[in-house]
Amino acid sequence: MDTQQLHLVAPAGRRLTVDLPRDPLVSNVVAGVRFAGGSFGTGFQISPRGHHDFACTHVAPATQVDRLLVHGREVIVAEATDGRSSVATLIGDYHELMTVRAGPAPRRDRVLALFSSLQVVDQVAGMVVQPVAATLLDTMTEHVVVVVRGRGSVSIPGPRQAMALLPRHAGVATRHGEVWKTPYPGAEGSTRVTDHSYVLACAAGMAEVHLAGAAPDSQLLDWLNEIDVAWHAG
Repeated sequence: MDTQQLHLVAPAGRRLTVDLPRDPLVSNVVAGVRFAGGSFGTGFQISPRGHHDFACTHVAPATQVDRLLVHGREVIVAEATDGRSSVATLIGDYHELMTVRAGPAPRRDRVLALFSSLQVVDQVAGMVVQPVAATLLDTMTEHVVVVVRGRGSVSIPGPRQAMALLPRHAGVATRHGEVWKTPYPGAEGSTRVTDHSYVLACAAGMAEVHLAGAAPDSQLLDWLNEIDVAWHAG
């Protein structure tokens, strides 16, 4: 089967390749990262350019309330029309780094302090986001999500979190590893493939796969069978 291969860079800086069947093509790639230190923790989403405007228009309608520069990059702050949530987004050359908080928009000095505590390197393959050493923050979790319209999504945890997904019993063989399925809550006993989530273990990486779309079950499983995920050292 013909394949498409993605060469990605995860938020913590490690390189990742994802092999998928060529048809259909990947429709979106997003990532997430969470930093913590002491009693402090905050999470970010990394998305392609344009996601901030889309989210503030179609996901949670919000109005821009502030703009500022941090390390030469624009940061946009928006507050939901109902005042119950707000977002702050750093605009990179290829990606956007967004954080969401409950309640009204934070003061400008807090936004400035938050984004000033991060080192950001944006490139086509992905945005690398790491805390400045003096903050004493650490990268607690990271993941990359590859979305294919009509097939589903492949959620790839960072190497530090991947082993927590691995079941203790043997799975079913795939072309590049093993797979285990678990029914979604309320779908116990269902035989539909879209009523289950799938843990995929490959030679150099793991993923959680969620199948979706109107394709026949056999076609969705054939697509799953061809997935390969690999983290690279360095």
